[in-house]
Amino acid sequence: MVVDLTIIIVTWNTRELTRTCLASIREADPLHNWRVVVVDNASRDGTSTMIREEYPWVHLRVNEKNIGFARANNLILREVTTQYVLFLNSDTLLSKEAVPGFLEFMASHQEVGLTGCQLVYPDGRLQNSIVFFPSLLTELTNKSLLQRIAPGRFPGKRQSFTYPLEVDSVIGAAMMGRMEALRSVDFFDEQYFLFLEETDLCFRLKQKGWRVIFLPHVKVVHLQGQSVSQVKPQARVEYQRSLIRYFEKNHGPHRASIIRRYGYLKSWIGLVGALPGRILGSGNRSSWEKYRYLLSWYQRGCPDHMGLQSE
Repeated sequence: MVVDLTIIIVTWNTRELTRTCLASIREADPLHNWRVVVVDNASRDGTSTMIREEYPWVHLRVNEKNIGFARANNLILREVTTQYVLFLNSDTLLSKEAVPGFLEFMASHQEVGLTGCQLVYPDGRLQNSIVFFPSLLTELTNKSLLQRIAPGRFPGKRQSFTYPLEVDSVIGAAMMGRMEALRSVDFFDEQYFLFLEETDLCFRLKQKGWRVIFLPHVKVVHLQGQSVSQVKPQARVEYQRSLIRYFEKNHGPHRASIIRRYGYLKSWIGLVGALPGRILGSGNRSSWEKYRYLLSWYQRGCPDHMGLQSE
């Protein structure tokens, strides 16, 4: 019997990770009851060829250029006919228990629009899986400190949860959405190329009255950040662009301007901090390059052509 589920994976130059991710899905669902769709954002490493040869049951969509995470997902979401959709990063490994855990909760809680899970490293260590909505407090203050002094408002991986928890947002590496809810907010905002698109989605779902729930008993292995590790300076720019976009959209231009100026200041501080190691040849070269690139982006007026959109 075909389960009422579509799995969407967006890939970009992660052939080996995508291979192991799909292998984990095949092991969890050997009868191919789930509809699995991979959107390849113009990978140059043979990802699409590998999928065609090794996973012919996967529905493959190949884009001519990298159109970003939000837009790539939306291409498929507009065609989905199942009741539920599972968003998976290509650097995740799905267990046999994960999907049933998601589905059982969603089926018995019709008011829930989106659920996230406990992301873990391969050795079982917990990863951050809960996101609180960005505000001036969260962005101008140390997030770990907030989690320590106000764990009820700012939950994190240091806490042990044994029950479903309503949260602001979840991390999008592995999350299940109800298609009725996703349609009610017109899916992802495509102004986000990468980063914070799931946070913005959760924000809009809550405005529509849907609940967002973290499920600690559902665990998914996440190898974390493998796509963006290929282009760290550009990824940092893309995160800052998304953060500014989030504030402009949800908190207004004044607070967005504060975030922009604060990001510029932090770039200078980071660059100066990396300078001694750069001069002496003992520092982390990637840190210097990251801050230099980010500072250049700010000084040029945050142009669109810098960042992952140019890759």
